[in-house]
Amino acid sequence: MKRRWIVAAVVAWAVAVAGLALYSHFHGRPTAREQTTIAEALPTVDGALGRIYSALDPASSVAVIGGYRRTEMSCQVTTARKGTRFARDLTVYVKKSAEGATIDRVRAALPAQYKASVVHNAGTDLLSADAGNFVAVRGSVPEPGQLRFTADTGCRVQDAPVTEATPPAQDAGRAPVQAVLDTLGKPASEWRAHQLACPAGGTLRTVEAVTAGDGSAARATVPASAVVLDEPKVYAYRAGTADIALRTEHASLVVSSTAGC
Repeated sequence: MKRRWIVAAVVAWAVAVAGLALYSHFHGRPTAREQTTIAEALPTVDGALGRIYSALDPASSVAVIGGYRRTEMSCQVTTARKGTRFARDLTVYVKKSAEGATIDRVRAALPAQYKASVVHNAGTDLLSADAGNFVAVRGSVPEPGQLRFTADTGCRVQDAPVTEATPPAQDAGRAPVQAVLDTLGKPASEWRAHQLACPAGGTLRTVEAVTAGDGSAARATVPASAVVLDEPKVYAYRAGTADIALRTEHASLVVSSTAGC
């Protein structure tokens, strides 16, 4: 009789543990990155970059949002499971010497739960933050007048293709870019578009055109008061509510327009 009691107790305990495990799987919050997927991380990636863009001073900065990029083809999620890794960048152009103040502005605007910190040391300005859902955020200054904010998924299982919502082919965001192309008298050899949802509503959108030349004819038409950064390979300025950037990329000229949030 005692033995039956023990067996029954063990069976009941096993059933309870299995039930808790199933409930946790379907209803509980993940406690480690390996319990999540790339698809589950991407909204957090977008939300973090949207918050950073919203924190910028629109009068003195020009931003460009990039697409998702795979940073590791294969990585170890656990000893038995392989995964992959994605990141997304927000490039911001500012006046030279304003890089540190811009990073401080972003840190102050991020939610407290991000636990954002900034290090200024020997000309180096670095931001680190935790966007939640095991997504890391980093900010750095790769070149004078240029900041790069990166949201990183870390190594996770990819259970679905990574796709990005893109604006319609004839999106209104093309107009500022087309105006630059008309000034240059150059056609676009390629159009690209990236977008993400803003945390407070709306959409952050970058439209780009790839063309030839150095963009000097377009530079000459921009009022000095609108210019944010003037470098041989990067020219950034404000045109109404749009952020306009001309940059050299692989011997081509890329013209971008960003607006939203």
